[in-house]
Amino acid sequence: MKKFIILFEREFRLFRSNRLALLIFLGAPILYALLVGYVYKEATLKDLPVIVVDLDNTPLSHKIIDALDDNQFLAVKEVRNYNGSMRDEVMNKGYLAVVTIPDRFEADIQQRRYTEVNADINGANMLSANYVATGVQTVLVSVNAALEIETLKKKGVPPAIANQQFESFRINVSRFFNPSSNYLMFLWPGMLGTIMQQVFLLALALSFAKEFESNTFRNLIRYSNKASYLLLMKSLPYWLMGIALWLPLIRGFFALFHVPMMQSMGAFYLASALFIVSLTSMGIAASIIFKTQLGATEVLMIIATPSFIISGQTWPLADMPLAIQWLSNTIPLTHYLEAFRRLILYKASLQEIMPQIRALAGLTIVYSVLAYVALRYRIAKQQMHENRN
Repeated sequence: MKKFIILFEREFRLFRSNRLALLIFLGAPILYALLVGYVYKEATLKDLPVIVVDLDNTPLSHKIIDALDDNQFLAVKEVRNYNGSMRDEVMNKGYLAVVTIPDRFEADIQQRRYTEVNADINGANMLSANYVATGVQTVLVSVNAALEIETLKKKGVPPAIANQQFESFRINVSRFFNPSSNYLMFLWPGMLGTIMQQVFLLALALSFAKEFESNTFRNLIRYSNKASYLLLMKSLPYWLMGIALWLPLIRGFFALFHVPMMQSMGAFYLASALFIVSLTSMGIAASIIFKTQLGATEVLMIIATPSFIISGQTWPLADMPLAIQWLSNTIPLTHYLEAFRRLILYKASLQEIMPQIRALAGLTIVYSVLAYVALRYRIAKQQMHENRN
């Protein structure tokens, strides 16, 4: 027990001696989680700016403009009665769509001649473009349907029959698992998991590498030359700090940003704890294998930087090449984000995230064995060096 306490305190002292690592480990999760939360606090996009080119200037064109402005996603910022290049206005004023109502629009409709309304969507930002396209299409389809029904009524068709003739069937579209299209609920779990990964890998890259560079590894193995014991002592402080810091923070952030709590918090705690343990094993393995702080950090950042992209958070993993799928499945973040997403969006139970729990446990074992073998090699090499001297 005395040796345990000495090594435990020693690891904390080494960690505190690196003020930058301490600041990143303790401050980065709070700073970045708040930053991401406040950036996406509005959750859904609304009042997106559009410009209308009204070449008709009739009651019908005015009706369409009012309907566009009333749509929850859109805001008509400008109406023009002349056509021309809109490139500069779109680029400089940030318009996300140009809706053009043609000349003689109302007259062509009354005389049953073909006409069309053009909607040019600014696709520079795919997210806002999707919202704008949805809003414009919804408005134009609704106005078109109303006009068809009015035409039937003018022909003497009773209103009830006119509605039935126009609507062969109704389409009811509903969303479940994030019915409000809350972007914060979609993106936030992925960003929190990514932040957590970056912080742990940066801190753990220094664990053994710092010992090698400072030539204190020989002092460490005088306390114990058992690789498993040293791995435990190096990992334990980070497990405790991570769990003590991260889990209460997430509960607090859920309340701060009005994100609905998960139904199974126990499942979330288990998945998060396994994620922390697997990251610790991965970081320590790299720290032992690559020996220098710079080398371990560079390798871990090369792995961590694209991990969010290939995790399946924003693009379906099944649609990626098989080689990328295999690589993605070797990174703990992929399985943690899937578990997090199921818990927060699907309100999943522990049983329903068991595939991700097993994957995180499996990766923990793989990286722990890798770290153990590498550390045994480093210990044997150090002992041979000391015996030779």
